[in-house]
Amino acid sequence: MKNLEVQIYVASTLLLHLLDETDGDTRFKHKMRYHINGTIKGLESISSVTMDNNDVSLLITKAVIALENSINTELVKLK
Repeated sequence: MKNLEVQIYVASTLLLHLLDETDGDTRFKHKMRYHINGTIKGLESISSVTMDNNDVSLLITKAVIALENSINTELVKLK
């Protein structure tokens, strides 16, 4: 799969964003954040891809929008 490292990095960062959006301060949330941050740091240390912070932010924003649109489209189909 092309740019797998970047896709995993963006997906991990997207998961952190979603965790931040959830209510409450639970042990589950802290454990998830810990493991996701570990994944991101691990990817940063072995990744052969270098990207500007603005490029990463743009990719994450587009991923959030694409995920929301996809989920909303599927939810409409289920109704």
